Amino acid sequence: MTTGQQPPAPEPGRMESSPSPPPQPPIPSTPGPRAQALTTLYQKTLSATLSAISYDAFAACFPHIAAQAPAALKAYHAVFVERLGGLALDEFQQILLEKNVVRNLNELEDIIASARIRKSTSGTSSPPVQPHTLPPPELLTAHLGPVRNSQQSLLNAGIQTIQSQNAQLLERIKEQRKEIEGLRGVLEGMVRDLEGAGVAVGEQGPGLSEGAREVEEVLSGRG
Repeated sequence: MTTGQQPPAPEPGRMESSPSPPPQPPIPSTPGPRAQALTTLYQKTLSATLSAISYDAFAACFPHIAAQAPAALKAYHAVFVERLGGLALDEFQQILLEKNVVRNLNELEDIIASARIRKSTSGTSSPPVQPHTLPPPELLTAHLGPVRNSQQSLLNAGIQTIQSQNAQLLERIKEQRKEIEGLRGVLEGMVRDLEGAGVAVGEQGPGLSEGAREVEEVLSGRG
């Protein structure tokens, strides 16, 4: 090694790693077990469907051609079945691509695998409680609890509405009572005035009577 050469620069892949967590691995587009099972099931079903299109059933639809040119009809039947199968497979593949079926099934595989790992490492040895082993009160509460809660919420809302209406009605009654008290005070004042006027008239009654007689005498004398 010569002294004039510079030490090689570190490669990008060998640089010091960042403290941030690594990104999640991408979901592979290669069909997993469930995607492969779906494709296999479709192919088997398609093969069974195409096998049902036998030459005899096909020839029954074209009796004249089957009698005059059976070889040509057989060749056309084979091409027809093959072409129909190809179109069905192409359509199936197109649906897989448009709906991301393979990717979604692979994600499902990962979710199930993660759930199995968590279940195996959770350390809970007790099995889940079976519903049929629970006592009747707990089963009744489990079934009727949501319904009761919903009905209780509706009942509470109705009670709050009635309480609000009652409070408004009470305020109106209080206002009406105030108006009645005010009117009663006015009427009592008028009654007192009338009573005072009656007393005053009673006190001046004799003088008024005397004056009336004098007036009457004067008028009689003139007559």
